[in-house]
Amino acid sequence: MYNLNKTTNKNLKRLCRMARSWKAECSVPISGILIDTLAYRFLSDWEHKDKSFLYYDYMSRDFFKFLKDLDKEKLYWLAPGSGRYVWKGGNFQNKASVAYNLSLEAINHESNDRPYSSKVKWREIYGTKFPG
Repeated sequence: MYNLNKTTNKNLKRLCRMARSWKAECSVPISGILIDTLAYRFLSDWEHKDKSFLYYDYMSRDFFKFLKDLDKEKLYWLAPGSGRYVWKGGNFQNKASVAYNLSLEAINHESNDRPYSSKVKWREIYGTKFPG
């Protein structure tokens, strides 16, 4: 995981922290290790993985889309590196779908020069920790 964090401009660690804030704020039934595993899988293929914080709105949107589109019947994923089974604790995909839709609204508000409205939407996802 260290190498991916290094090649992604530290975005792996930051995305995992953001996803943990979402988990806490929205009572998402997903473990920390599953967040790490899925964030790793997502960032491995994401085209903007090495960009700065200016892309965090798109990173959030695309990560929630990635999560919501995962097979709801799948019960486990393999952790990067160890290959350990990481079991799904509950259906997180529905909450990811809600977060995805909120992220679309937030990005739309930002595009229409309504930063306060955008911040409100992001806080529905992440609470007060993100955006700062």
